[in-house]
Amino acid sequence: MEAHRSIERFESGHRVTDGELETPGFARQAALVVAVLAAFLAIATFLSNEAVKEVITGETNRADTSSRLESNRLKIDVAGGAATMLKVLADGPRDEAQAAVAAIAHEQRIEKELVPADKALVEEMHHDEEHVDHYNDKHLLYELAEVALEVGIVLSTVSIIAHRRWLLGSGIGVGLVGALLLVAGLVTV
Repeated sequence: MEAHRSIERFESGHRVTDGELETPGFARQAALVVAVLAAFLAIATFLSNEAVKEVITGETNRADTSSRLESNRLKIDVAGGAATMLKVLADGPRDEAQAAVAAIAHEQRIEKELVPADKALVEEMHHDEEHVDHYNDKHLLYELAEVALEVGIVLSTVSIIAHRRWLLGSGIGVGLVGALLLVAGLVTV
């Protein structure tokens, strides 16, 4: 008997027209809010994943540049050591002249080729660091947007069950914060 009364209460609250249940206006509004927040959540999640990819790529590039920088610095040390060795080990005036020419060639290579390459690699590493830091910042904003949007979805969904407008308003408010964080991530240059 109790089950029969529950069905009657349900049917009176949700009238059937043309074979479909009529949903109260509040529930429709809340469902629409949930759908919009879910769409923003999908965008935030996608952008967050893309930012992570950029961070990983940037870290990989920075590690590669660091390796090339160390290799270049080793070349500078070897060339400088070779120049010094030629000067020290030269035997007699004739060998000293040839050693001096060879040492000058090593020193010129260091000055004209290796030192500029070193500076360029340091600059490239600095650029890679900035790139990684930028995308780490974007990733944080997207992650915070995801959290806010998820909380907004939960509050809006609970408002349907509890029939409380303040929950829907809270869900919308938190969802708006998430949307603003998403936009902040997008416009961060």
